[in-house]
Amino acid sequence: MGRAAGIVKIEKDHASVQSSNLFMRKRTTAVRSLPFGWAGKSAALAAARGAPILELLRAAGVGDSEQCIADGDALSAAHYMLMGVGTINLVDDELHAVSRTKMPRGTVSTGLRIMASARSLRTAIESLTKFYALIGQNQKIELGISGSTTRLELSADISDSRYSAAIEEMIIISLHCQFSFILDRFLPVCGIVTHGDHPATNLTHPYLGCKVLRGPKTALIFPTSCLDLQPIAKIGDTPVTDAVLYWLKQIETQGFSRIGCQTLKPISAAVFERLRVRDVSYGECCLELGFTGDELRRALCAEGTGYRSLRHSALLERLRPYLASRANMDDVALDMGFSDARSLRRSLRSASGMSLTELKASIDLVTSCRDPSLIGHLKHQLNAME
Repeated sequence: MGRAAGIVKIEKDHASVQSSNLFMRKRTTAVRSLPFGWAGKSAALAAARGAPILELLRAAGVGDSEQCIADGDALSAAHYMLMGVGTINLVDDELHAVSRTKMPRGTVSTGLRIMASARSLRTAIESLTKFYALIGQNQKIELGISGSTTRLELSADISDSRYSAAIEEMIIISLHCQFSFILDRFLPVCGIVTHGDHPATNLTHPYLGCKVLRGPKTALIFPTSCLDLQPIAKIGDTPVTDAVLYWLKQIETQGFSRIGCQTLKPISAAVFERLRVRDVSYGECCLELGFTGDELRRALCAEGTGYRSLRHSALLERLRPYLASRANMDDVALDMGFSDARSLRRSLRSASGMSLTELKASIDLVTSCRDPSLIGHLKHQLNAME
């Protein structure tokens, strides 16, 4: 098959692609969720000002049998969003009571509607920035483009520096949730930057699946190509609720895989789809797609990916159902084409930076989002913001 024919076939393929101890004993141990002692700083402040956030978290299963929440208690993605929404509601209540013109109830909902009508993610972010400035919002976002990656920097007016990093992380995760919703795909993230002593520094962020970096400003780093993506989500009567539940569902379905196939460009998507079915060498993949080795390498580079990262993510994607079913790893290894479980474990460590035990634990934390009582508490709080 010639190169031109290969590209046509790839584009056809692409068109068919549709969609616990949290404080580390060793610095090399992966953080599988954010601990309350770091993420819950804002909740503790809000609780001191009268918000029933701690009661909500205890009702949702955070803490021990005596309903005491310790610094090391794990917050799943759904717990984290429940905590964040409770904090936002408190701020919204206070400002709404002081001045109906400064920040009326439904600010996040209005921002989502504005972004959903934009022509691209870039114009959506620019519109949101103008909206924040117009209403006197105490947070500022800026875009910085550097080649294949874009940095969205956030600065918030938080008087106490002890809490600013954790609160800004909460805000930037909320923005990631909103961007993912309007694009109808989980926005791929290359890194998250914090100026605080994050428990996952230089490790993988438990919700976003990217590396946590240290820097002077809180920031989200994502592929520049995503700026051209067009918002396609249909906004209903409860956009904030819909956005959060959509984001949690994406985390649940993507799990620990680094790549969502819907965000990939045609050639990368074609490679990923083949690797998700079975593991093939680089040479075999070139032959199947009708490329020479150099041609495929250049094509993947132009799309902001690489064969190794696609192969790693496809391995994790193929492994997910086995981990969820608690299958015997010796049988899994043979079924996936490995000589033994030891070889599979080495490949997993290379692909994810996590051990088999840690990957299984990440599956457990993701499935906690399915708890109907937790989702019920979250929806109640979200609906109060609409």
